[in-house]
Amino acid sequence: MPERWRASAREWIRPFVNSMHSLQPLVRVLPGQARTHFERLSSLAPVPSLLVESGPADLKAAMESAGIDRAVLIAHPPVIDNDFILELCQERPDALIPAVNISPGASRPGIRLARYAKKGARALKIHASADGEPLTSPRYAALLKEADKEGLIVILHTGCLHIPFLYKDAHLSEARNFIPWFRKYPGIRFILAHMNYHDPQVALDLAESYAGVFVDTSWQPTEMIGEAVRRLGPEKVLFGSDWPLMGNNIAVGLRRIQSSVEGGLITEEDAALIRGGNAQRLFFEQSPPVQPVTRSFES
Repeated sequence: MPERWRASAREWIRPFVNSMHSLQPLVRVLPGQARTHFERLSSLAPVPSLLVESGPADLKAAMESAGIDRAVLIAHPPVIDNDFILELCQERPDALIPAVNISPGASRPGIRLARYAKKGARALKIHASADGEPLTSPRYAALLKEADKEGLIVILHTGCLHIPFLYKDAHLSEARNFIPWFRKYPGIRFILAHMNYHDPQVALDLAESYAGVFVDTSWQPTEMIGEAVRRLGPEKVLFGSDWPLMGNNIAVGLRRIQSSVEGGLITEEDAALIRGGNAQRLFFEQSPPVQPVTRSFES
């Protein structure tokens, strides 16, 4: 599709995208069954944006527009191949940080992850809902053992979302389910992507209880960003966008952080840590602060 057509399409769908961003935080207050039906019906909502705003050039433009210097790119085979992500990040090493995702069908997952780490991968993404695999599987054990050995950050998709065809078992990604991993691998730094989505308080409970557990802000409203900082301190909260879903996620996510500042929920110093200071420390300094366990969280 010619770029001028894509640009025109982005302008046409922008009102729809903005309305979906406004509506999304309200979905969590729906009764469980109604929320499930809504998620299933709206699962195609990101498609228009993905068609016209999801390539490397679009990412570069979105980052420049938002003033983002660095971004973590996450593979999702077979749609987004690990080698593609690694090569893209090698082309722009000062701007892009690779995170790999080992598919359930991949042979010798631990060895494969070690090979990707040697190619520059700095994180492993685990998406249990998409995998549809028990968290006690030998594959996950091999991946976590290797991630621990290589010093990789582990990014966990968290939250129960019902997406037909893409998610095999939505409940596998409930944040509570990962407690055995946090206990067995205290040296791994886990990031709870999406802050457990509809139930962020659980993610905050876990981040309070385990020194190596952090949360990101993707899909969370302004008030929840403030709550996360109040409960955890700003050092355990990272900016996440989940780009390119819904197109302008980067701008929306940054706007919510700034709204937290303007509303007096967090300080400018907190916001600076969330927008990049914490990620710099986690991904490059390899020395997260040791936080004592402040409470017991039982599964």
